[in-house]
Parts: sequence; C-alpha cells; structure tokens
Amino acid sequence: MTKIIKPLFSVLALGMIFSLTGCLKAGMEDLENSNQKAMTSVDYTYRFLYTDTIQKGTDKQEILKDRVCEVLFKKNTVKLNENGMDGFKTTISYDVNSVLKAGPTGSVTKAMLYSTFDKLIQTDQLNKLWVYVTVSDVSTVVPLADAPKLGSSGSFSKDHVYQVKAADGSTKDYLIRTIKGF
Repeated sequence: MTKIIKPLFSVLALGMIFSLTGCLKAGMEDLENSNQKAMTSVDYTYRFLYTDTIQKGTDKQEILKDRVCEVLFKKNTVKLNENGMDGFKTTISYDVNSVLKAGPTGSVTKAMLYSTFDKLIQTDQLNKLWVYVTVSDVSTVVPLADAPKLGSSGSFSKDHVYQVKAADGSTKDYLIRTIKGF
C-alpha cells in the first residue's frame, strides 16, 4: 500500500506546486518606477484586552485571557491644505456598534465591552489610538518628527506629519489632524 501512496502523493504534490503558481504574470502595470504617492484615507481603532469565560458554569468551562477587543471609530474626514501641505482633518466618534467582540460567544457581552471601552477612552482620549492610512501602490509611509508609527498604538492629541515615498524616490508630506467627537 505504501508503494502506491508515496508515488501518488509525490505526483499530487508536484501538481499542486505547478497549479499554485501566480496567474498575474502578464498585462500588469509596471510600478517599480512609479511616482504615485497619494494618501487617500485615514482610519482609527482602539484596542484593549479582556477576559472571557466560555461555557460558564459547566464542566467544559474555559477562561480565555487577553482577548482583544477592537473598536472601529466612526469618522467624518475632510481633506485639508495648510501652508501648501495636503492632509486630513478627521473627527472620530463611537457608539455601541463600534465595538467588535473577539471570538466565540462567552459570558462577556458587547454591552459589557462597550461600557469598559467607554471608561477607558474617557481617560485615554486621543491616546493609544491605532491609525491606518491608504496610500498608492508600491509607496511607503514614514512618520516625521514625533509622529507615532502607523499600525501601532500612539497619541493623536496633536497634529502629525507623515511622508509618503513613491517607488521612484519622490516624496510628499501629509498632515493628519484628529478631532475628538465624543
């Protein structure tokens, strides 16, 4: 039996390797020397850890620690231009639907998470925010001066400037202004 399975497995594995090669090899736009450096949107989240209990009160009860609750802020964004610099002025707010509960249903409810978040954000204000931006393909974003690194927790209680660098090396700076709407 193993004499048949090993060669069959080898043929199947080889077939999978050839079938999983990329199909987007022709007709793609060459972007390696692109001068595109546009920032088109800004998004805000807040995260905190919580403990949940699955199947509470049963012999299958399981306590899950350090679960991540993410809050997606509602936003009202206006493009701006100050002193020749483009940017975004975003007023962020939230409601109970902004709260995302992680994983399977346990004893912690969305309302409980909202209450916890509401207390935390009243203390943290515009600190500990996770900010994400959308930029042109094959461009990169660099924080300038004391701007927090995007995609990690940081304070947005004051304006920050980020530089978008295109593939051809050209750059453009963008201002991000965050307004508390809660």
